[in-house]
Amino acid sequence: MFRSLLGLLPCVGLLVPLAAEAHVIAGARVFPVTLTFDDPGMADEATLPQFVFQPGPSGQHQYNLEWEYDKTITPTFGLIYNQGWDILQQPETKLHTGLENIFISAKWQFYTNPITETVISAGIIREFAGNRATVNIGGDAYGSTAPTLYFGQGFGDLSIGLLRPLAITGEFSYIIADRRLNSAADNNGNPNSVAGGFSIQYSIPYLQSQVQDFGFPQWIAGMIPLVEFTWFSPAEAPANGLPATLMIAPGVIYMADGYQIGMEALVPGNRAAGPHVGAILQVHFFFDDLFPHTLGAPLFR
Repeated sequence: MFRSLLGLLPCVGLLVPLAAEAHVIAGARVFPVTLTFDDPGMADEATLPQFVFQPGPSGQHQYNLEWEYDKTITPTFGLIYNQGWDILQQPETKLHTGLENIFISAKWQFYTNPITETVISAGIIREFAGNRATVNIGGDAYGSTAPTLYFGQGFGDLSIGLLRPLAITGEFSYIIADRRLNSAADNNGNPNSVAGGFSIQYSIPYLQSQVQDFGFPQWIAGMIPLVEFTWFSPAEAPANGLPATLMIAPGVIYMADGYQIGMEALVPGNRAAGPHVGAILQVHFFFDDLFPHTLGAPLFR
């Protein structure tokens, strides 16, 4: 990715958007939908559902049932809707439940290079203020706006043999709080923050089709082992005790023609991320494959 970005810097004004294809594709590379942050491009698809289990300290457990819908307006621009339902379980207390804050993203896949297997997108993520039930289980009382950069980079154009199926993807956001934290009084605000995600993945479908066919059975041939890293940190003082967190998520994605299924462990990378290992399961559908002329087609071509 970084070699591609360096090559782009002298000629940013010459970039011409290329039409997006089914899923997020650059040449022979198909980038899967990662589980803990967004993929690098724009397509018609939906997560239905995603289940997250995160054990906390002293017998506290949180369960999240999440969903997402991505809709292309043009082949390279679209809107994304994210939300979920959270359940917080604590010893000797009743369950706390509530809807998560709504997130709406506008995303533009502005650069696709099929030769270098590069995808770069830019977006704005808008978080809308939460309701009382959500705030009671840790949601934000106020919203935020986050300019975001996404990228995907495959290595299939390099002469590295069996390492050619490797790829990396990432997401970087600067989160601007609607209500800034007041250092003189607790106003329930938040500091501006930075958040990001990064994945290293090895595509067995790419290995089979572009490097060497080992004759694996389909349940192996469709797998993409990967590890994801996500982090969050306040970007300014005062942070009001809001800690920097790091989460590491090793797992595997099985990709078929019209859907993918992913499973990952959620391993705290520092003490602030939690004391125990959690888990995440995602079922994702590609509408551009399943319904290419209706639900999976851009509104405007």
